[in-house]
Amino acid sequence: MKNFKIDDKSKFLSAVLMCVLLVGLAYFFGYKKLEDKATRLNNENRNLETRISSLETYYLTEEQNKKDTETMTAAIAQVFSAYPGDARFEDGLFEAYNLHSGSYSTLVLESIGFAKPTAVRTIAAETVTAAGIEAYTDAIIFNRFDVDYKGDLTYEGLKGMVREIANGNYNLAIGKMTFSITESGLIHGDALISFYSVRNAGCSYSEPPVIAYDTGIENLFGVNGTVITETVEGN
Repeated sequence: MKNFKIDDKSKFLSAVLMCVLLVGLAYFFGYKKLEDKATRLNNENRNLETRISSLETYYLTEEQNKKDTETMTAAIAQVFSAYPGDARFEDGLFEAYNLHSGSYSTLVLESIGFAKPTAVRTIAAETVTAAGIEAYTDAIIFNRFDVDYKGDLTYEGLKGMVREIANGNYNLAIGKMTFSITESGLIHGDALISFYSVRNAGCSYSEPPVIAYDTGIENLFGVNGTVITETVEGN
């Protein structure tokens, strides 16, 4: 086997090539890192420019946005102002009094039927809070409370009763009305009326004006007798 001898020039050329290769690898990997960093910085810069542009737009329209928000908030409050915060059984009873007055006192009630209040529409709490309106923080619930009034009245009384439903103090809707003329000349039937209310929207509720009953005497029903109570054994 022959021995090959590498001369000094070949050694020098090999060393030069090796250095060039090492420098090239170092440059490639170093450049790659710099390129990745530059790309990241460019992306961050674009995001900052977008954010600055958004803030600038908000700043330029801030006053108008405040006015629009105030207008929208007032409009929402106006809608809710038409509704009470609740509708209860005593409201259904008091409306019977109003219907009697509206019918020119011709309504003679046979019965009043109450249904259980139900939620007909709910605005989720997430939607409410996302709006960012300080006055509203919980889920807003629209409730309906149905009351059925059955009895007799005159034709003119029926028209007056409908006017009371439409123009009275309560927010009412007629669900169903069924009336027919009787042999006596009166109109007999029933009206299903819905009371609407809104909960968690800042709507106020006022109890109907029920006059307190004055007993007048100590023993209202005139009951005489001795109250017998159970005694504990040993006493």
